[in-house]
This record gives sequence, C-alpha cells and structure tokens, in this order.
Amino acid sequence: MTTVSAPAWEVTFLRRDRGSSRALIAGRLVLYAPDLDHARRAAEQALTERREQTRRSGENSVWSLGLLRPLTPKAPGTKRYRVSFAQWEAFEDHFERNDVHELELWAANAAGARRLAQQEIQLLRNYRPSWRIRRVEAVTDAETVNGGGA
Repeated sequence: MTTVSAPAWEVTFLRRDRGSSRALIAGRLVLYAPDLDHARRAAEQALTERREQTRRSGENSVWSLGLLRPLTPKAPGTKRYRVSFAQWEAFEDHFERNDVHELELWAANAAGARRLAQQEIQLLRNYRPSWRIRRVEAVTDAETVNGGGA
C-alpha cells in the first residue's frame, strides 16, 4: 500500500516596519496541506507565530502574508490558468501589440495566477522587461481533452 503525501504549498511572509509604506519579503515557508483551505489556515497560523515572536523581541513591525503558491500541480482548490504576455512595438504612426509568450500554471484564482506568472516569466532567458500581461484565463477541461494546453 502506498501513501499519498499532501500537496506542497509555499507561502511568502511580508514584513513592514511601522511608518514605512513598503513591505519586504521576510521569509518563505513550505507547508503540506490536503487542500487550499487547510493551506491558508496553516499559513495564517505560521504568520501568527511570527507576529508573536517579533512582539516578544520588541520589534515594531507589521507582518502579513504574501502569495500562497501551490507547488504541487492540480492541488485541491486550485485551477489551471493560461497567462498571455504581449509587447507593444512602436512604428512611425502607430503601435502594434505582439503576443510574445504564454504560460500555464496552477493557482487558487486569477489574481494569484497573474502574480505567479509575473514572477515566472522573469526567469526566462529571453524575457524582456517591456512584456506585459495581456490576458489571464482559466483553462477548461474541454481545452485539455481537445489538445489545447499542457
């Protein structure tokens, strides 16, 4: 009998000094939870513990959760999204949009997919800072069955 391990998730912790308007990444945690709801609760618990540690040490900072990223594809509570990137090219009298890249990834929602895609695209060797997200769309099962997508 084989045991199936719970899906892996990564959460980012953000810390902002009081009086500052900018939060900085203060850490990451990989956790294992059976689904998105359990992962969120575990992340909140870990955040509460970090807040308590800093309060006891006398630090005067504000903690919050960043992106909760599924590390396991098809983790319960997530969907597959396709994110399209485009670049605008200037011509003498007009601009033209050219699609330059498409990513597929798993995320809890479209906003999470957008944030993940923005991070992922920057890892590509041919990435250009002028690329912009043009569209984020959920990939349906029908597209997968008909051959569209990964």
